[in-house]
Amino acid sequence: MRFDAPTCARLRRSLLDRGQVLATLLAELLAGKDKTRSIDALGLNARPGMRPEEILRAALDHVEALRKQIEAGDDRYGRCHVCGDDLGLAALTEVPWSDACHAHAGLAR
Repeated sequence: MRFDAPTCARLRRSLLDRGQVLATLLAELLAGKDKTRSIDALGLNARPGMRPEEILRAALDHVEALRKQIEAGDDRYGRCHVCGDDLGLAALTEVPWSDACHAHAGLAR
């Protein structure tokens, strides 16, 4: 792994926290609460026509996949999913669920 154990632990914790936020929003949405503003505020990427619960589930799946990469010591974590460029620890510390460089930020998986 490219990061030391304490850094991996911090990044993993941040991903778990993000997952908790997403899971809570999803539970509230499924309970009938209007969470459109909260979802919009998170700036989640969504394809046109996706329902709010689909957006949240996709985001949860993404966070979970990244967490699994960290736990497996997979060197793909922290690299752009398109070109493989290193995103840098500063960017990952700020947004640990990032998976694209600036050039490929708008491209969906």
